[in-house]
Amino acid sequence: MNKHEIIRSLRREIKKVNYVIDQKIIHGLPYYRESRRHKFLKAQLDRLVPQRQSWFGQSLRFATMFLF
Repeated sequence: MNKHEIIRSLRREIKKVNYVIDQKIIHGLPYYRESRRHKFLKAQLDRLVPQRQSWFGQSLRFATMFLF
């Protein structure tokens, strides 16, 4: 599996877990196990996909380059 396939499968699995969590919330059931699974999958996804910075964060980083 390459990186893109892993990212795609992680996103698909997160959607499935989100659906199960939503159903359990609607029915008033506990969803502790699913929330831990969601947290694990999200951490894996965040490790593989770097977060984009906003234009403000990029410009601030650019401005600090001239200060030092």
